Amino acid sequence: MEGALHLPNFLFLISYFLFTKLPAVNLLQLRVELNDLLWNFTDPPAFRNTLLDLLEKFAYTAYRSESKARAVSTRPQLQVSLILLREMDLVLIPAIREQPQAALAICDLLWNDENMDVCLIASRMLGEIPIEHADLVLDRAGEWALAGVRHMTARTLLKNASALIMRHDPEILLRKVRRWYVDPREEQNYLCLEGMAILVEDRSFENLPAIFTLLEALMGEATMETQNALTELFLVLYERTPNETVYVIRQCLNDNPNVTAQRVIRRVIPTFDPKVQKSLQDALREAARNVKRKK
Repeated sequence: MEGALHLPNFLFLISYFLFTKLPAVNLLQLRVELNDLLWNFTDPPAFRNTLLDLLEKFAYTAYRSESKARAVSTRPQLQVSLILLREMDLVLIPAIREQPQAALAICDLLWNDENMDVCLIASRMLGEIPIEHADLVLDRAGEWALAGVRHMTARTLLKNASALIMRHDPEILLRKVRRWYVDPREEQNYLCLEGMAILVEDRSFENLPAIFTLLEALMGEATMETQNALTELFLVLYERTPNETVYVIRQCLNDNPNVTAQRVIRRVIPTFDPKVQKSLQDALREAARNVKRKK
């Protein structure tokens, strides 16, 4: 057909666009450098230094100082290319699976680095550690998230760290979520909510009744610290299963929720189908009146 774009030509144009817009990567040289990185797998400090050198050579530098000699702590922030991440996965994942304790030691060191890309790689490596070490992986991810996550959201960190778990047995994360909930420390509820959101976002995860049961309990204990995470979880749930989400909100309103829980519900109602908004708003006003009567 005259004027039609043949597939080979189309692929050529796509390749041309991608590789002329991005800095070229010498895959042969990159693989040599990655092999050097692998040699240092049981020596975390050497691994980190080799990784930093590799990032300097192959990542996209967002800012370069005029000074040629910069301390490691003040290196510019880099942007890791998808090509680099893919090649690193091919080399490192087998080593992570074979030597999980060494991988954990590397992750512990890398996470404390000031370079944002090093932290990203630490979280990705954590997410490929064999499932037999799931408790160690999720404990670390939870501690890192509560300590204050730099350069990424807590959910991104937890999602990266639970990648292998979610592929093979999401119920492991659900069990951890339940343990975070029963933990007496209030900040654990935040981890619980973020973990629940990760589970709901995964369409292959089917145990939503367990999520709704936990959500109702957490709404009964809603605080200023958890209101944003609760709001986000409701939005994720409504996208996945709107009817059940609206039902749970009605149940929460029947239980006369506290002021913070009411605020969460007030935030999410405008995103719902207009057909249910008015009835939920009426129920919300009634719940607010009931709370005032009790005071």
